[in-house]
Amino acid sequence: MKNALSLAALSVVLTACGGGSDNNSATPTAPTTPTTPTTPTTPTTPTTPTTPTTPTTPTTPTTPSTDPVTVASEAVAAQAGLSLIAGANASQSVYDVVADIGDTWRITFDSAAKTFAIKVIATQFGLTDRSGSYTATTDGNITTYTGTDLQLSVDARTRLLSGSIKLGGKSTTVSGTAYAVGDVAKLAGSYTFLGAMRNASNGASPFNPKGVLKVNADGSAQMCNNGVFNAQGVCTAVAGLGEFDSANLTLVKDTARGVLVARQGQLDFGIVHVHAGDRGLALFVDRYGRNQENVLRVGTLVAAKAVKVGTEIDGSYSCADQGGATGKITIAGTTATVTNNSTGKSHNESVTLNKASTGSQAVDFDGIAVLKDPQDAQSDYSMFMPVSSSMAIEYSTDKPYLTVCVKK
Repeated sequence: MKNALSLAALSVVLTACGGGSDNNSATPTAPTTPTTPTTPTTPTTPTTPTTPTTPTTPTTPTTPSTDPVTVASEAVAAQAGLSLIAGANASQSVYDVVADIGDTWRITFDSAAKTFAIKVIATQFGLTDRSGSYTATTDGNITTYTGTDLQLSVDARTRLLSGSIKLGGKSTTVSGTAYAVGDVAKLAGSYTFLGAMRNASNGASPFNPKGVLKVNADGSAQMCNNGVFNAQGVCTAVAGLGEFDSANLTLVKDTARGVLVARQGQLDFGIVHVHAGDRGLALFVDRYGRNQENVLRVGTLVAAKAVKVGTEIDGSYSCADQGGATGKITIAGTTATVTNNSTGKSHNESVTLNKASTGSQAVDFDGIAVLKDPQDAQSDYSMFMPVSSSMAIEYSTDKPYLTVCVKK
């Protein structure tokens, strides 16, 4: 803006002479000195306008996960009314696991302190709690925790834990869940199960049940071993699968220990851990009890919602049992390449989907793939059952333990 200056005109005031008598002229009055004009005030320079404040960029809202495995797993958990097992504070994550030696433990990771704690909930071997520190590494969806005599992995999509622990001199492979059961009625449905049991004292007399588990809304359940339920809901033997039997169970919540227990009559059959896989619910059972000869029997059962399997099981799996890696299974269509860690040798096996047993004895069983080495006897085979996109259970007719296989 240009500044304009005002100019003032100066005026001289003159006094006129007045008239008088003859020869007496009046002395003229001296003119008045003109007043010095006031210097005009310099106008104030206008204030420069304030630059307007740039508005704050709004925070971008968190985008909900669109990973299909995560979305499917969370939907399964919500439908079943499952909730995360609570820790003592927000930095703790808690998992209930079944150990393949036949125990149930609770594992807590504290992300602030970088410590783990193993709490023994049920043991058949007199084991006690222990704790320690850990380091963690994350690769994609999998976080691996490593500590003294401990290596465990958690899939962030399904909250499924697996790995190995040595406790009280016993090495074991564990698998489990971050979820607790709210309403037993919401577990109702039909499950395909695989199991492995033996004597607790010496591992003798192995027993490998397989079949269908039916859970009812009232918490009652029936295991149909080497059989299926017919159209009338009756457990019926299937020829060629092996010795047929059944067991009636009741699922009840043990609030003191915070676990779900399966009971057979007045006796405990085992502790049930519920996993929300993206394929549906899966039940991991810590099986223990005494037989008719009063011999303590231990083992594990895994039951997965009966859903047909297809090419989604293709891929490479690292497998383990009894606390150690056993080998690798790579599935591609109708062929599985099996690598044995102890020998370093590999061989191919045929893959048949949604069957149990082999050859003329094969029967339809949703959710299972049969792996068969053509060089072995017909009775020698394994069954491969996925429980999520990242884990499967392998049952072998010649092994007293289930093998846990994690997809890579």
